Amino acid sequence: MKKSAMQAQLQSLQNLARQAAGPFGKTAEQPAGGAASFSSVLQQSLGKVNTLQQQADTQVAQVHSGQSADLISAIVALEEADMSFQLLLQVRNKAVKAYDEIMRMQL
Repeated sequence: MKKSAMQAQLQSLQNLARQAAGPFGKTAEQPAGGAASFSSVLQQSLGKVNTLQQQADTQVAQVHSGQSADLISAIVALEEADMSFQLLLQVRNKAVKAYDEIMRMQL
């Protein structure tokens, strides 16, 4: 998957997280008992995926420029970032599918 396509998907996921945060951009309140809300978990996951992608980009750039010769670590970082992104994309697909099914319910 190209970087621009991944950035576009990541942006759509961030928009989904903002929508899940609550109406008019309000942040969701923390549920009682210390459990994290869905929107906060989603935002944390987006942040982790973004961090992994930035770390992978940094390692690839270092290998490209000759600052680092650790090609294996760069490849592992890329694969880790790709796998986390694919997992997050599947979570988004499941959430959209659940939303569609709820919208199709007859009252």
